[in-house]
Amino acid sequence: MSELPGRPDLDQLRRQARELLRAATDGEPHALTRLRAVSERVTLSAAQLAVAREYGFPSWPALRTEAKRRRSSERRSFGGAPAIEIASGILSPSVLIIGPGQAVMEASLMPSEEPERLPWPGPGQGPAALRAGAAPPMIARARMPSFDDVLVTDNHGARYTLRVEGMEGPPQEPGQVGPIRLRLGLDPVPARECRWLELRNQDGSATRLRPSERPTVRVSQMGPASGTPAERDLARQALWIISLRLPGIREGQEDQDIRQRCSAALARAAEIRQSGELDPASELPDQIARLCGALTGHHPVSGLPPGWTAMLNAARRTDGPRYHLDITAALPPVNDTAVQLDSLISEPGAWRVHLRASPGWWTYSQDRQRKREAMIVQAEDDLGGMYVSVFWGSTFHGDHEELALRFVPRLDPLADILKLTFTGASEQVAVELAIAPAVKPTKRRTR
Repeated sequence: MSELPGRPDLDQLRRQARELLRAATDGEPHALTRLRAVSERVTLSAAQLAVAREYGFPSWPALRTEAKRRRSSERRSFGGAPAIEIASGILSPSVLIIGPGQAVMEASLMPSEEPERLPWPGPGQGPAALRAGAAPPMIARARMPSFDDVLVTDNHGARYTLRVEGMEGPPQEPGQVGPIRLRLGLDPVPARECRWLELRNQDGSATRLRPSERPTVRVSQMGPASGTPAERDLARQALWIISLRLPGIREGQEDQDIRQRCSAALARAAEIRQSGELDPASELPDQIARLCGALTGHHPVSGLPPGWTAMLNAARRTDGPRYHLDITAALPPVNDTAVQLDSLISEPGAWRVHLRASPGWWTYSQDRQRKREAMIVQAEDDLGGMYVSVFWGSTFHGDHEELALRFVPRLDPLADILKLTFTGASEQVAVELAIAPAVKPTKRRTR
């Protein structure tokens, strides 16, 4: 059985049916075998049915409907634009994702002025405490940036406006100015014929976003999740401990966070081992103990799985490749959660994947008091490097949730292949991407 591409071309499917009919009419044995698997008649409708069945659909109308659905829900992305100075500061566009009815740009802004500092009542510091004369703590709140001085146009001369849909910045100390993450809506939605989008400031300087490249994508067949739930639990905890040592997760409190996470992981490992959920021969509890001993300064790093060691060594990686890719791949549902991969964005400081999950990314306990991610997403490159994902924000759209996952450590600039594995409660599926940075070093590193 053939697999329907994530971005099916209906005209191409029609050509496949016509070519099958032509070959069968000419008496080509293989074509006749394919046709007679669904009908004794050599007709176009029979050829269309044969093509549909080979893609796993019961009829040609069902195949056609699915092809149209995938095309209508398709996302496109633009990226690669250098930073530009505007009145509010230095704007660094990251990616523009265009979907049905909306276009959203992710960007960061280094403000040109210090954020305003406002009182913020915390626990025990509500209105009553303030009236009693308590001195409230101060927080930094970034001023709402303005884009009135930014002209956005495309290759057809159409004009667009930018509006702020969301913003987030780290806590700032007095006198400090830090970057702000922005989610910007673009109005109107660019037409499919758009070839680039340009942002121009008042002094005439400009930067352009261009269409993302489409990598070769291969989606595996659905299979059972590897390892037992207990093994996956402990392995995930170990990777999360390592991620705290990597740049971009929790700045400034790494040692405290690592001690707390190690304490929880060691307690969990002891609990699982005592309950009998873990194979007595498993080395995971001892490996976690060695990992925590190394990260808290009690023991040298030794006896760890190669993938863990590679992640720790990647903490010294100062840069990653810069590129933006349109993945456009539909995954089979994993434990009732369907995922559509849209884009992969890699920048020197981090990389992330944008996707859609239906009905949503979170599963809840019966009392709705606890939630967890519907699946764990990990990545591995062709050099043996491992990466762990961190939830990076989402928005709901009725029947699905759009979200981003940030991965650490930074991508290895020497990697050619990236494999993303989506693991649910009992099932998993993998997506293999042929990643291709614009400029790659010629000498490969040995591990």
